[in-house]
Amino acid sequence: MDVKNAFLHGDLKENIYMTPSPGMFTHPSDKVCWLKRSLYGLKQAPRAWFEKLRTTFLKLKFIQSQYDSSLFLQQTTTGIVALLVYMDDIIITGSNIILIEDLQGSLNSEFHMKDLGHLHYFLGLQVHSMSNEISLHQHKYTQEIFLLDGLESGNIVLTPLEINLKLC
Repeated sequence: MDVKNAFLHGDLKENIYMTPSPGMFTHPSDKVCWLKRSLYGLKQAPRAWFEKLRTTFLKLKFIQSQYDSSLFLQQTTTGIVALLVYMDDIIITGSNIILIEDLQGSLNSEFHMKDLGHLHYFLGLQVHSMSNEISLHQHKYTQEIFLLDGLESGNIVLTPLEINLKLC
């Protein structure tokens, strides 16, 4: 899912003032604006946004991972849901579709969100989902690096792989 205007959702804890944009007042003024919510371009905006999102997840009974602060987990008697956050993008996965749909509804009521459908590409990883397995690779990312460095006409050398390797 993608959060629209994510940084505008963050509540500021510090007092931040800014000079108004030209044309905001009809007459020139020496007045300033007191910001209560974050704006794009503020140093505090990413932190304020993530804190708002984190607080929302905790209210929804998610637990933040101690190993990765952008990973949130919720385990119930009916299944598990995992969230992974990167800026304004959220990957949602789990073992119970009803829990996932309930979560999406809760998030949509709190923020303006867009459901991007099934995951295909995230942070340089291409994701292919089959009925009982998920395949990850970085073919597109690798190709971009080759093009950047002018190595697209180089010779390919296969690396040894362990066949039928399954992650558990």
